[in-house]
Amino acid sequence: MEHRKCGPGRRFALFSGFGAIVLAAGAAAFHLSAAATGTPAVQITPNSGPYHTVTVVTGQNFAPHEQVAIYKETRAFFAYETDAGGSFVGQPHPLIGPGPLNGIITITAIGRTSGLKATTTFTVTQ
Repeated sequence: MEHRKCGPGRRFALFSGFGAIVLAAGAAAFHLSAAATGTPAVQITPNSGPYHTVTVVTGQNFAPHEQVAIYKETRAFFAYETDAGGSFVGQPHPLIGPGPLNGIITITAIGRTSGLKATTTFTVTQ
């Protein structure tokens, strides 16, 4: 534990432990969670098929309990909340909206609070 001054006559305590930092100032305490260990990753299953294939998006190593926005190319697709370990499993959904008859679609996951980012691809087949 470390004590520091924070303005005239104010002190705060900095506690750090496994994956978290807690700042305590007077009666208030602030808890900042660290991101899960490892590189953020996202997968889409299946990762190929006709354009309207029903898919499931999963991800790991984002910050605990944060919303992760899922983008199909540059268009917002869905958002899912991670669990305490920074992982999520999305609901089955078809790829919807404008898209190619064949080719590769980039799927991007971005943590809304952490800014952590991961990408994968879906190959559209006829």
